[in-house]
Formats: sequence, C-alpha cells, structure tokens
Amino acid sequence: MVKAPDSRASILAVCLIVIVIVAVQLVLPDSVTIGPQWLVPMLELTGIPIVLVLSRTDGANTPRVRWVMNGYLGLLVAACVMNALFLLVSMLKGDDTDGVYLLLAGFGVLAINVLSFGLVYWWIDGGGPAVRLSGHVGNPDFLFPQQASPTTWRPGLIDYLFTAYTNIIAFSPTDTMPLTHRVKILFTVQSSTALLTIVITLSRAINLIPGANGPG
Repeated sequence: MVKAPDSRASILAVCLIVIVIVAVQLVLPDSVTIGPQWLVPMLELTGIPIVLVLSRTDGANTPRVRWVMNGYLGLLVAACVMNALFLLVSMLKGDDTDGVYLLLAGFGVLAINVLSFGLVYWWIDGGGPAVRLSGHVGNPDFLFPQQASPTTWRPGLIDYLFTAYTNIIAFSPTDTMPLTHRVKILFTVQSSTALLTIVITLSRAINLIPGANGPG
C-alpha cells in the first residue's frame, strides 16, 4: 500500500482495527446484525488479506486497487449504519428488555462507527496514504490545524481515528475541517448514525435499567 519506513506499522494497525471491528460485531446481539451472526464479521475479516495484498502491490493507486479497497470500506460503512438501524428497530419492537445489554450493544455500535469511518477517512484523504506520503496531494479532503501554515507534517492513521471520534462526540467538525463534498456527506452519515444510537437507543436503554428512574 505504501512503500515507506512506517508502512509496516500502518498495515499492522489497519489489520488490528479490522480485528477489533470483527470482534465487536461477533458479540453484538443477533437482532442488530444482518443474517447469521457470523456473516458480517466474516465479510469484514476479508479486509486483512486485502490490506496485506495491497501492501505488496506496486502502484497501489491503480483504479483496480482503489476499487477493491473502496468496495471493502463501503461494506464497513454499510454494516455500521445497518447496525444502528437494527438496534433502533429492536428497541421499538421490544426485543431487548435488558437495559444493560442494550446499553453495551449501543457502545459496541459506536465503537464500530469510529473505527470504520476512521479507516475510510484515512484511505480517501488526498488520494490515499501513498499519495500523502509522496507529498504530492493536489486536493486534500481535510484541513488539519497543523496544515494551516507551510509544514512537512502529514496526518497518520491515529489522526483520522481521532477525527472520526470527535465527529460523533460533537456531531460536527472540531479542529479538523472537511473540505470536499464527499467527506461532508460522510461526516453527515457518521454523525447521524451516532446521534441515532446515542440519543434514541442509549437513552431508552438507560430507562430500562432498574433504578435508573428513581424509586418506583
């Protein structure tokens, strides 16, 4: 993916993030997953061989390579949004009456949200990690505060994960500004999904916890 001294660390970090996403998906309730509980995690697990293959491919920015990675990341985003929607449907149907269980499921959906969108932002910004490391970014998708003045600083994976995290906490950009239409759309999808999970689902879960509403 990136022929640079820190490329191995980035590859290992991406693989670790995929493993965490899969692990969280596996412990989510059946009611908030699509099909059998193992189906989505198995599809998401394909990200590891994809990343490893791309890391050994010369010309990682070819249309075919980017199509494969874009398709995989689209899967992560779709699964994340569906988790939140199914969690809401499950709550409305009364399938989950255990407030603690529903609360933990909500936090799991939020964790998947941050990790999935963080990977997406890392992959698409300015043409991808390979282009950013080459220093030939023509149209960046984000403006980090460190880039406000001429500098050799370049964002890394942790910066995009932090951007994804702050977007669901503030429901808006914080120190990192989205510049392109595609990232503004992704920000909207991410924050809307988080809002659905936090305000509706988690608030309902807290109300179901015994004693949360005071003495009856």
